[in-house]
Amino acid sequence: MQKITLLATILFIAFSCGVKTTQSLIGDGNYDAAINRAVEVLKTNKDSKGKQDYVYLLEEAFAKAKDWDLRNLEMMEKEKNPANLELIYNTYVQLNNRQEKIRPILPLQLLKQGKNAQFIFDNYSDQILNSKMPYQSFCMKTHESF
Repeated sequence: MQKITLLATILFIAFSCGVKTTQSLIGDGNYDAAINRAVEVLKTNKDSKGKQDYVYLLEEAFAKAKDWDLRNLEMMEKEKNPANLELIYNTYVQLNNRQEKIRPILPLQLLKQGKNAQFIFDNYSDQILNSKMPYQSFCMKTHESF
């Protein structure tokens, strides 16, 4: 009986530390690391009551990361600085990859609320292609001038 209690205590402590670490990552603005951590935990037994904190944290980290990236994209696109072309392309790819990382574990239930967690996905294929073309043209012009 003592072994079971000890094992349960160790698992509880390990779980609590994982949630706090994920919360800390979000608080530090390291949203993708928080997403990676939450997705990894939720890959197995995602509907367990013990993993509900990760569902909420994933939902929060995803929304904040997406908002951060879209605001940065808006600013870079307004600047029309050729130096930003690669970063614009990479940001759209990152937005898409983040969605694709979460998609396989959906739906995720919010048990207390009796509904599914909300992840608003967008299709970035046009933006990826459109931002890739000017970047490729810029790279070709740069190489021609040498």
